[in-house]
Amino acid sequence: MTPIHTQRVDHPAAWTRATVPGKEALQLDLAAGELDAIDLLLERTRDVAPQAVTRREFDHPLVNALLAKVREIIMHGRGVVVIRGVTPQRYSEEQFQRIYWGFGTHLGVAAVQSAIGDRLGHVQNNPGDKVKRGYRSLQELHMHTDSYEVVGLMSVRKAKSGGQSGLVSSLAIHNEILALRPDLLPALYRGYPLASDEARFSSKAVTDDPVPVFGSVDGVLSCCYEPSHIRNAAAARGVALPADLAEALEYFDAVAWRDDLALRFLLEPGEIMLWHNWTNLHSRTSFEDDPAHPRLLLRLWLSVPGGRPVDPGFLIRAQTYERIHREATRSAA
Repeated sequence: MTPIHTQRVDHPAAWTRATVPGKEALQLDLAAGELDAIDLLLERTRDVAPQAVTRREFDHPLVNALLAKVREIIMHGRGVVVIRGVTPQRYSEEQFQRIYWGFGTHLGVAAVQSAIGDRLGHVQNNPGDKVKRGYRSLQELHMHTDSYEVVGLMSVRKAKSGGQSGLVSSLAIHNEILALRPDLLPALYRGYPLASDEARFSSKAVTDDPVPVFGSVDGVLSCCYEPSHIRNAAAARGVALPADLAEALEYFDAVAWRDDLALRFLLEPGEIMLWHNWTNLHSRTSFEDDPAHPRLLLRLWLSVPGGRPVDPGFLIRAQTYERIHREATRSAA
């Protein structure tokens, strides 16, 4: 277990509604010249499949400078940005994918998100999904982290109703717990094994080692939080969660949803939200689809070479998805 961080985090990534009052505070609007540069890159790569586009091919001085700024915000600033200016009036859905993927090549390496090996995930309702992954459903998704260092969502089509995004700083949550209930921190740093929905269909349903909720390495605080996986693991092992951890998870959730901390907003078609997964949690309200134009977002999970120092336990979720994909690939061979 990493040492418990006992000092309040005073950093842009520990934002609250007082410092980031709404979506507009996260927005980065593309300039006309940047959009023209994107058009040139689309033309340059038009004969390349979107997910085959490389960083070297998606190269232009204006785009490079833009994404260096985005990277700085994500890695060293408040940890989240909403890029605006890519619109369905100007670009096709295929070009959405190409732009989004190209942006991702500047920020990290796209990782597999499921057994099928998708690196550009389609976040949309799929009633036939036997795994029942949350991102393929209509259901509400509570505040949580994903599995890699940088995560992104690009809106392609909105729902008929609902589907609002939520965002909260996990560092701000730690500040609140430290101030109000520091007795709950040891359980959150100790963590617990995880059991993802997809792992049930693999060779190992529950991780061997615990995954901490909070970890501090070299004085840098980070968070990895997916309470449903924690509760799944306890159920799979046939035991009750330790009482201190159960109380800590309930309190964590209550803090994460506080109106003075959490943002709630809708991503419009073409908007791209990118954030640091170890400093921000995200959520989604339930939604109703228009059958003729079902809600669709594109998702990226990006590993970042030489990124934020984190507890080794934070890497277990990513390793689990990589293993699940390898096993699925062998089974299909």
